[in-house]
Amino acid sequence: MNVAYILDKFPSRTETFAIKEISSLSEWGIRVSVFAAASEPEYNSCSGKTNIFYKPLLFSANYFTSIWYLLKKRPLALIKLGILICRLMIMCPREAIMMMGNIHTIGFFAKHIDRQAISHIHAYFLSWPACIGMATALVAQKEFSISAHARDIFVEKGAANIKASHAKFIRTCTEQGLRYLKTVLLPKYHHKLQLNYHGVNTTAKNVGGSVGMDQESKFDSTIIAVGRFVKKKGFTFLIKAFEQVLREIPKSRLMLVGDGPEQKIIRRLAEQTDIVKHVEFAGWQRHKTVIQLVQKATVLVMPSIIADDGDRDGVPNVILEAFSMCVPVVASNLEGIAEAVKNEQTGLLISPGNTKELACAIIRLLNDKYLRTQLSQDAYNILIQRFDSAKNTRQLAGLFRKDN
Repeated sequence: MNVAYILDKFPSRTETFAIKEISSLSEWGIRVSVFAAASEPEYNSCSGKTNIFYKPLLFSANYFTSIWYLLKKRPLALIKLGILICRLMIMCPREAIMMMGNIHTIGFFAKHIDRQAISHIHAYFLSWPACIGMATALVAQKEFSISAHARDIFVEKGAANIKASHAKFIRTCTEQGLRYLKTVLLPKYHHKLQLNYHGVNTTAKNVGGSVGMDQESKFDSTIIAVGRFVKKKGFTFLIKAFEQVLREIPKSRLMLVGDGPEQKIIRRLAEQTDIVKHVEFAGWQRHKTVIQLVQKATVLVMPSIIADDGDRDGVPNVILEAFSMCVPVVASNLEGIAEAVKNEQTGLLISPGNTKELACAIIRLLNDKYLRTQLSQDAYNILIQRFDSAKNTRQLAGLFRKDN
């Protein structure tokens, strides 16, 4: 079965789970071609022989041939597309304007979907990909589905009910997202919602977390946090909490892996105190390097909060990767995160934004090797039960094939 994945960026440094999923689907007989608006080729690569098509530049040769393709090959579809744009103009004018500005993209994608003998179009996120994927499916007369993740559900969902009316199914990767979408979508679309977690490879148990970053380090313990430097990640609270940690455990250090718009603010916060000598800003790292850093850490911390615009984490993939390496986790008690991190069972949960609780939880884990071991063992068990990538990808492949 041939499936088209429509994404905003591919490959993307923040969406390694998408790359893994696309690669894994081939094991279940699903051949994926990727259609994207842009790429970050310096950050990731997709294994295998995945075909990738990017939207044409304005007024390029492909721009004009794509418009011509719609006029010559799909004139009736253009009428349907016009009706869809009118519906969007009533429900979500922003998405209607977006669709009109991407007529050439829709034509280009539809032309190559025809040539690739693709039978199903899957939009990765409810935002731009679902808007363009819905229109492309209408033009190409193909089945259509959506993967809804986190920010796209809570902030950028757009005309979700119109998208749901066209979709065969809407896959969410958290129970949190599924529950929220039930409050947004009309009841007649609820049966289309499918819970399908992301996951990691659970076939090999790589044990880490017992020492610092290397045997020659002057630090006894390393706290690591990984993610984009944005408000929802809560890294400012972690910097403040680390001040308290250092008072109790002077030979500890904090490593922050990632970058983003909040980076200067977080750096400045660290530089205003004496902790700066104990904080390492590792910058953005390739996924392989991130895995190595997490594996050597003592504790992984995910101090997420709900941002002012409603953006929040689902189940961050780095938590699952820490589980797979038996690195204990301290995280905020948010709905999505709590689907993986069970307090006092698979990790320690703290109130979002509570600096004192965060510091106490980190200190407790750094001082208690037995607790770290127990939490890590239970975390690995829940990983196998709920977040095994092979099992979850097989479930997704079944959704694509259903009724085909």
